[in-house]
Amino acid sequence: MGKQMVPDSWELTLFEKNHHFGGTWLENTYPGVACDIPSHLYTFSWDPKPDWANYFAYGDEIQRYFEEFAEKNDLKKYMKLNTKVVEARWDEEKGFWCLTLEDQVTKGTWQDWCHVLVNGTGILNNWVWPEIEGLHDFAGPKMHSASWDHSVDFKDKSIGVIGTGSTSVQIVPALQPEVKHMKVFMRSSTWISPPFGNSTLESLKDNPNEQPGKRQYTFSEEEKQKFRDDPEYHLRFRKGIEAEINSLFAMFFQGSETSEMFRKSITEEMHRRMGPGNEELKKFIIPKWAPGCRRISPGDGYLEALVKPNVEPVFGGIKKIVPEGIVTEDGKTHKIDILVCATGFKVAFRPAFKLINGSGKSLDEDWGDSVNLYLGVSAPRFPNYFTIVGPGATWSSGTLLPSIETTIEYSIKVMKKIQHENIRSISVKQDALDDIYAHFDEFHKKTVFQEECRSWFKDGKQKNRIYLWPGCVSTHPSHVVAGTR
Repeated sequence: MGKQMVPDSWELTLFEKNHHFGGTWLENTYPGVACDIPSHLYTFSWDPKPDWANYFAYGDEIQRYFEEFAEKNDLKKYMKLNTKVVEARWDEEKGFWCLTLEDQVTKGTWQDWCHVLVNGTGILNNWVWPEIEGLHDFAGPKMHSASWDHSVDFKDKSIGVIGTGSTSVQIVPALQPEVKHMKVFMRSSTWISPPFGNSTLESLKDNPNEQPGKRQYTFSEEEKQKFRDDPEYHLRFRKGIEAEINSLFAMFFQGSETSEMFRKSITEEMHRRMGPGNEELKKFIIPKWAPGCRRISPGDGYLEALVKPNVEPVFGGIKKIVPEGIVTEDGKTHKIDILVCATGFKVAFRPAFKLINGSGKSLDEDWGDSVNLYLGVSAPRFPNYFTIVGPGATWSSGTLLPSIETTIEYSIKVMKKIQHENIRSISVKQDALDDIYAHFDEFHKKTVFQEECRSWFKDGKQKNRIYLWPGCVSTHPSHVVAGTR
């Protein structure tokens, strides 16, 4: 906003429910937490970071990047921490949003207002315990991956890990060397792929900074200095990784040669990493649906950890949890000392707060069982309201940050129109949204996303409209949004 809007013509307040800003990277501090996208792509386009420590950045360094970004751009002055938005109600007569806010320390509430409301909460900001009978009867320490208890000592303990998603894939290999015994409770299969940007990573091999046995690389001080001294070289390095990731887009088309080749190569690679034997694990963990139906997990060290002597994969569902451990559907009780729930978040395409339009209708009532958001940003009948990285604004591969940039730029473009043309309120037309969703549906008829796998971009369902951008790379939605009327 500071760069695109007229100086001194706007006021900004950022409400943050936590004690500090950072969102995902503030809340997720579990062992092994890292980004599965190469670090040199995980930056804003105008603020590259030449001195990343590793090829895949760990969570604490990513958090530092955003803290440094906020410091450089003097953003902290706009923030109200420990402040949760409870309700936003559009006042048609006054032409602004009335906000109800809650102090997360005192639990007191107060009111505020704004001409334009931007929802930047994301879809993964509300972690939940799994719905398992007796969960809170467990007698030992238990924790969720998004609320890690660093006071718990795992050394020489027997632990149970519930889940096979992206967090479990990082937690299991991180804890495996430390614990006495680990049981991984697996209900669903998952593709574990080579890392994104693998060719660039391989080109860095045979270097003393390579980490033996891990698909990770630590940049030397000389390499960091070269990135600093030669921005063009750094840009070419970043573009090379991006081009490699984008070159795999054809794998997302069902039955394509690339899709079949990718399925074959990942299957062979997973078999190789699990080693000889382990047939039950191989049969269970490799999905029937195509790679990409659900976001692929690179999972460095995960498959290798599952076949270690002190790790036992447990297949099938959980019946209940008792004080001493977990009872599976076959009636067996698995005794454990510590319980880890790597069960993710309550995926929500709707805001975490109550949103009510000028007719007194909530967003939940207006949407019903579906989603109604133009370009993942604007909702009909909810004026002057924008969503950052909403359903339909993200794509199938690569980093999320360009989507954040694109949706913010769209929102600011509309704000400038409101401001410069003295418009009281503006909202998208339903027929424009119907048109774009018709295009979404037609495009995705031939993609692997419509196969029967449960995914966040299908609102957590196996079969649903696919809320992924119907295009190949991050530049495509940027061009579309740039030309929005």
